[in-house]
Amino acid sequence: MAEPPLHGIRVVDLGWLTAGAATSTLLLDLGATVVKVEGPGALDPFRNWVGADASRDWWNESPWFAFTNRGKRSLCLDLKDPRGQAAMLALLETADVLVENYRRGVLAAWGLEPSSLRARFPRLVIASISSQGEDGPERDLVSFGSTLEATSGLAALTGEPDGPPIISGRDVNYPDQVVCLFASGAVVAALMERDRTGQGAHLDLSQRELTSFLLGEALMAAAAGEPPRRGHPPGEGVAGGLAFWPGGTAEVRDAASLAAAPEFQAGTAVLRAPDGTPAKGIPFRFATRPLGVHDTCHALGADNAAVLAEAGLSPGEITALEAAGILATRPRSGPAR
Repeated sequence: MAEPPLHGIRVVDLGWLTAGAATSTLLLDLGATVVKVEGPGALDPFRNWVGADASRDWWNESPWFAFTNRGKRSLCLDLKDPRGQAAMLALLETADVLVENYRRGVLAAWGLEPSSLRARFPRLVIASISSQGEDGPERDLVSFGSTLEATSGLAALTGEPDGPPIISGRDVNYPDQVVCLFASGAVVAALMERDRTGQGAHLDLSQRELTSFLLGEALMAAAAGEPPRRGHPPGEGVAGGLAFWPGGTAEVRDAASLAAAPEFQAGTAVLRAPDGTPAKGIPFRFATRPLGVHDTCHALGADNAAVLAEAGLSPGEITALEAAGILATRPRSGPAR
């Protein structure tokens, strides 16, 4: 069987929540090896979940974290410590891609500013995913999916014609779900360009701009001086639990009825992990290279020693990092309430 397209590509994932983490998941699904890096004092917020039992290893039990991080190797490394930063640089020596969606300035505070990394690792592709992008007057703003929907123009086009703007809310966070498609595609394009030129790239991805791009013809009409109005096209709409359009109707389905539908089960939106649990699926297929979910979610820090040994650290150096608490397998504090 042919290897998947990104076989041999090594990705370092500094992504939090959905935007960054889902980007690296798509790269993993295409065959890349992904190392998820978290700090013992700075876990991915998805590890902190409602219902977490502080008496258990709650950080390894979050279904939200597992949904977006299945199959990634786990490195728990304190990047606020210079020794952790040095270990990270050693890891990047072997990497092809770095994905991050921290607030602007965080990487620079750790001595990992993208321009410095590009100078040190000219073949590295860095994907920086932020709410507003790397430049411009709003670059330092921190946003969530709801505020991005509002500021991108998406919310103003959503809902009933005589109702208020509608946001999808934290349960969907639509801009987070779509940016990973743009970002992973940009990474693949940058890797192809690197094959031609030998040079990596720093990709600047603004979630607000990408969400605005999704407005399509509505955005073009507004740019031409004809702001669109919110509303259903003639003959289309939703009423009484039915979606209707010329020539037919269909039941408005919730997640449970959709998941039970035969056509949905035959697709790839939700797949099964090796242990049989539902896993976030893959939004595309290859006829000659079957893709699938081949691994479950790794426990925090489960791959610390193996990952750093592959990066060139000696057993003694790894043991010293463990003794200093710079490498860890558990968080430094309990679950947030």
